[in-house]
Amino acid sequence: MIVAADNLTTSRPSVRRSVENRDEAFVRELCASLERAGAAWIDLNPGYLPVSRRDDTWSWLVRTAEAACSATLILDAADPASLELALGFCTRPPVLNMATAEESRLGPVLDIAAHHGLEAIAATMTATVPPSAEERLALAALIVQEAESRGMSTARLIIDPMAMPLALPGGEAHAAAVLATLRALPQVFDPPPRRLIALSNLVTASAGARAEFAAGPYLAAAFGAGLEVVMMDALNPELMRLVRLLNVFEGQGIFAPGEFTP
Repeated sequence: MIVAADNLTTSRPSVRRSVENRDEAFVRELCASLERAGAAWIDLNPGYLPVSRRDDTWSWLVRTAEAACSATLILDAADPASLELALGFCTRPPVLNMATAEESRLGPVLDIAAHHGLEAIAATMTATVPPSAEERLALAALIVQEAESRGMSTARLIIDPMAMPLALPGGEAHAAAVLATLRALPQVFDPPPRRLIALSNLVTASAGARAEFAAGPYLAAAFGAGLEVVMMDALNPELMRLVRLLNVFEGQGIFAPGEFTP
């Protein structure tokens, strides 16, 4: 299971300040810390950028992150034009994040991914997130169809079935639907797309209640359902220990008790 760190986002005040002030030392140390912790991918999310600031911000952020670590970078922007601009500053292949099933975002992101031979994350949502696994799978089918029409293999797609805050009304039904979608994707598509969840979405405090205690159990359940990439706080030592243990269960490594002692 791959850990994609979601720590480098301007929704975190310290990151926002560092990006605004071009604090290279902060971003370098954060990227290095995430890689040391075990993150193989790092999500770069500078938040909303007016057109006048995109070039300078993406240039600085990508070059600083690439110099600080060898992790795969995820370019995270809602506007496909911003993604394409950021891609121009990369010296190694990134992952594109994120497309949705909305026509205005899906086609342009897949066009970029297909043209450059990149992987792309696509979420099973339109303007809203559907409540059921069946509706999520229907949107996944649309995403796969659009990718294949561009000559893009589903093996380069990463489907995000959209974990929702557990504390919201209906949150438990969404949690169950995400697990069902993870299990079903390899049965529906050949070759199957990779499967990702944003674990932080499940336990966000913005939903009005704290649910951090659910992160570990849900991650284990998602792993059992076939999860391959988890986007999460890579500086959470408890969750990172769990990831290492789950990878041992999958035959990736040897169990050494000392590695799992808090």
